[in-house]
Amino acid sequence: MHVWDIAVGSPITLNDVELGVAFARNEVDAGLYRSRWGRATAAQRDLIRALADLGQGGAASIADLTHAMGKRRVTDLSVSRSELIKKGLVYSPERGLLAFTVPGMNDFINRLTDA
Repeated sequence: MHVWDIAVGSPITLNDVELGVAFARNEVDAGLYRSRWGRATAAQRDLIRALADLGQGGAASIADLTHAMGKRRVTDLSVSRSELIKKGLVYSPERGLLAFTVPGMNDFINRLTDA
């Protein structure tokens, strides 16, 4: 569906655009993001929640994630980190950093947490 499919008339109004954006967000949430979220275990979800909070759409350091999650050592995140990378949910853009593979995943997780 496109904004012009939602619009009542012409020209397209700001309200039409806002409705179109909300519709698109719901579609992407239900398909792309929800399926990725569903593939994560509880421990992995804790890690990606912390990443969503700290990374704000970018990368976060493993050290900061360890601290935010109340872990004692960076290695405490190794298994979850490795499994999330194998599942294609996150990647390491450079040594010591972690980021989402799909833009906007952090916003989805933050909306889940806020709901």
